[in-house]
Amino acid sequence: MTQVAFESERWRPDSYVQAGLISFCLFIAFFVNLWGVPLFDLDEGAFAEATREMLVSGNFAATYLDGEPRYDKPILSYWLQSLSVSAFGMHEFAFRLPSALAASLWLIASYRFVKQEWDEQSALFTVLIMANVAIVGVIGRAATADAWLNLFISLTMFDMWRYMRMPRLRTLLTTYTWLALGVLTKGPVAIAIPLMAGGLFFMTTRQHQQFWRAVLNPVGWLVFAAILGPWLIAVYQDQGWDFFTGFLLDHNINRFTQTREGHGGSLFYYFAVLPIIVLPFTGVLFTFLQRLRVFWSDALSRYLLLWFGVVFVLVSMSKTQLPHYLLYGLTGVFFIFARYRGTLFSGTWQLAFPLGFMALMFFLPDLVALAVDQTTRAYEVELLSRGDEVLNFNYRLLAALTFVAMVLLAFLLRASHGHRLIALSVLQTLFIFNVFINAVGELQQGPVKRAAELASQLGHDKVVAYGISMPSFSVYRQAVTPREAPDEADLIFTRADRLESLRRELRQDLNIIFREGGIVLVERQYESQ
Repeated sequence: MTQVAFESERWRPDSYVQAGLISFCLFIAFFVNLWGVPLFDLDEGAFAEATREMLVSGNFAATYLDGEPRYDKPILSYWLQSLSVSAFGMHEFAFRLPSALAASLWLIASYRFVKQEWDEQSALFTVLIMANVAIVGVIGRAATADAWLNLFISLTMFDMWRYMRMPRLRTLLTTYTWLALGVLTKGPVAIAIPLMAGGLFFMTTRQHQQFWRAVLNPVGWLVFAAILGPWLIAVYQDQGWDFFTGFLLDHNINRFTQTREGHGGSLFYYFAVLPIIVLPFTGVLFTFLQRLRVFWSDALSRYLLLWFGVVFVLVSMSKTQLPHYLLYGLTGVFFIFARYRGTLFSGTWQLAFPLGFMALMFFLPDLVALAVDQTTRAYEVELLSRGDEVLNFNYRLLAALTFVAMVLLAFLLRASHGHRLIALSVLQTLFIFNVFINAVGELQQGPVKRAAELASQLGHDKVVAYGISMPSFSVYRQAVTPREAPDEADLIFTRADRLESLRRELRQDLNIIFREGGIVLVERQYESQ
């Protein structure tokens, strides 16, 4: 099968061309327009506001969100955002830069691993594939912890494989280092995935004794404790046991056993999600799934498949489900795509998926208009009603031009199926992160940012959030916005569908000073006025 994969491949760029291609792909995937879109709520806004409050307070042991303890994640991503903001200022680019760097390191480490274990051409295709999968770009641009978690899980899996091939203390200790940094980024999931996947693989190779010796190595656990221990002591001194119960019980165990924040699903949720999140390589995925037995016979491919399988089962069993959770195990699948590209990139029909996606992007304004007629909640109606303004002629024109360019490349470019699909994926990446994301950001977050800027200019002493959780408002206002009773507030930040309940609670008419896209600012009217 390996021979089939490479016999037809004639294009072999030299090292300078490869470096240029890799740099270009990393740049368009993670850095272009990194500063041009408002922070997205809830996650980006929460991370950014917790970082802002950390810098204002000077407390680097624990995180707080709008003045309340935040137990959601460990500390590392907040430290890295604090460094970036301190260096570049408090704006979107600085909050997102650490994730872009993490994603770049993730792909570079992947290139190095595939080159060592397989060959240089497979390593190059690994980067070309990963950099142009939309979900990878989204995570690599988001001011959250996920890009760092993916980096540390991947580094752990790489060094576990290297240790299995050649047991050395240095490799073992770097594995424990990545484990500790992963826990410092997002918690126990950084241990659970590698240990479960690695344990299963070692059992299939009858090397379980070597595995358990590595797992129980006291020097490795000393390294782990030395990295993690100082922060655990510091956060205990600041928040006591509340952090550990809030983080471990509520945000880990309960997140796994209970649906949180409306992100529920079913055992079959990720079967439906998987073909979508690997766009534009959905056709490659279908071919890959048909040939799983062939890949199982190769030791490294089996290791990568077990990595993905463990993640797929774990996230499917979880009661809280989000599409990007699958990404914790997809790195190895992308490696197999690249290694066996001559077989998996198998036909022109696979080009239909990126072309279909771009056709959907062209008709997005019509779908948004249709959605306005189907919803009744005031917030969604006002939000989507701005679709004509945001998804305007310029958006439609750029979508059409991108679609035409993709069609021309698909049918006129004289190249292999793999190279044509990569070319289409680059155009898709450019459109998503320079056109589509701008439109979505303006539609959803533009009003929040403008409301916050107005609130900052007004300078009211007491501003509260009522029935809304969009912490980016606090970031742009440069002040804490607690979720408190509105009766003592000078200014109230809320949503259009909360106005009636707010009016009943205040028992007075509302002086609305800002209303756009379902986002509302209400200024209190006092009887003395």
